[in-house]
Amino acid sequence: MVPVSMPALKPGAVIHGPKAMTDTLLGDFAREIQSRGFKVAGLIQRNGDAGDDCACVMDLIDLGSGEAIRISQDLGAGSNSCRVDPGGIAEAGSRLRASLSGKPDLVVVNKFGGLEKGGGGLSDELLLAMSEGLPVLTSVAGRLIDEWMEFSGGHCDLLRPDDAALWQWWGSQRLYQDLLLGVKDGSVARITRSAHWLLIEGPEACGLARIPRGADQAGRLLDDMAAQGLRHLAGLVNSIDLFEAAVGLAALNAHYNRPGLEVAGGNGLDAFAEEEGRVVAIGSFPDIARRLPNALVVDAQPDAHEYPAAAADWLLPGCAAAVITASTIANRSLPRLLDLARGARVALAGPGTPLTPRLFSYGVEILAGFIVDDPAGMAQCIAEGATPRGFRQFGRQVTLRRPG
Repeated sequence: MVPVSMPALKPGAVIHGPKAMTDTLLGDFAREIQSRGFKVAGLIQRNGDAGDDCACVMDLIDLGSGEAIRISQDLGAGSNSCRVDPGGIAEAGSRLRASLSGKPDLVVVNKFGGLEKGGGGLSDELLLAMSEGLPVLTSVAGRLIDEWMEFSGGHCDLLRPDDAALWQWWGSQRLYQDLLLGVKDGSVARITRSAHWLLIEGPEACGLARIPRGADQAGRLLDDMAAQGLRHLAGLVNSIDLFEAAVGLAALNAHYNRPGLEVAGGNGLDAFAEEEGRVVAIGSFPDIARRLPNALVVDAQPDAHEYPAAAADWLLPGCAAAVITASTIANRSLPRLLDLARGARVALAGPGTPLTPRLFSYGVEILAGFIVDDPAGMAQCIAEGATPRGFRQFGRQVTLRRPG
C-alpha cells in the first residue's frame, strides 16, 4: 500500500479578548481529540483560589500525564513583583520538550503571552514544535497579535475563539485517521465482491463499499487480504490505490455499522426534502428525481440534466444543503467537498456510509447508511451482482443525526 500523506497544519492561534475562557476552550478540544485516540502533548493553564491574602494559584496541566505543575509563587498581598515562578515554567518547558520527541498529533500550549513575546516562558518549546512541523495550537491576546505574527513569521492561522473554528483548523482531511483510531482489530470471515460492490464480514458486523470507477480489480487475492485482520484492512482507506481504499472503507463499516446500533430508519435523500434553499447532490442516487426533485445533481458521468464533477466547485459554496455519496470517502474527494459546503446542512449517504458520531465534527449533520442483518444473504446478493435495491431484503437503511 502506498499511503496518502496528511497535509501539514499551520500553527493555529486563537485570538481572544481580555476575559475569554480560552484555557477551557483549548482544554476541551485537546481532551476530545485525545479521547478519540490521537496523541496529544501540551500544557493547559488552570487557576485556583488561594484565599484573601494572595492572588489565584496558577498551574499548568500536562496533557500527556494529567499532572499539575505549579507556576505561581506566593509573594504576599502587598507584592508588586511578577508572581510567575521561573522554576515552574522551566519544569513545564522541560516536560513539553520531552513529549515532542514522541511526534504527537497535536501540541497545545495554553498561550503566547508576555513572557513568550520577550523570548522567555515557553517560547523555545513553541518554536521547536513549529520547526518540526507538528500541529501547534495556542492562544494570543488581541493586543499581542503583532508580536505573535513576528514570532511565527506570519506562517499561521488566526482563529475565532469557538469550537467550530478549532475543528475547521484541524481539517477534514483528518477524518480518515479519526475513523481508523476507533476500529478494533478482529478476524475477517470473508470478503465478497462484484463488479461494483465489496462486502466485508467482520467479527460483529458487515461493511459495504462501492468500488470506485477506474479501480484495478485484477489479481486481488481476497482470501489473503481477509487473513490480515479487520484493523489492517481498515488502514487501506489511506491507500492511493482505489480498490484498496474501497476495501478500507468496507472494513471501517464492518466495525461501525453494527446491527445493535441505536439509529432511526429512513432514506437519506428524504433529509432535505423540505429544504427551501439550493440543494446539491454529489452522486446520482437511485430515486433522487422523485425524492429530491429540485436537487442539482453532480456526477462523474452526468446524464443530460446533471452537472459534471467540476461543477461542485461553484454549486456547493452557499448552498442550503448537500447530500454527498459515501463513495467520496474511498476516492478521497470528501474532505474537499465538505470544505466547499461549509455552512450548509450536509448528509453523507449510501450503503458505504460509516455510522459513527466521529464524522459530525467535520461538518456532517446526517449519516444515512446501511446495516446488514443477514450476512450470508448479503454475501450471495453481492456475488450475484445485485444493485442497492436488492440489498434491502438483507438489511435496512438507517440514519444517524448530529445532536442539537
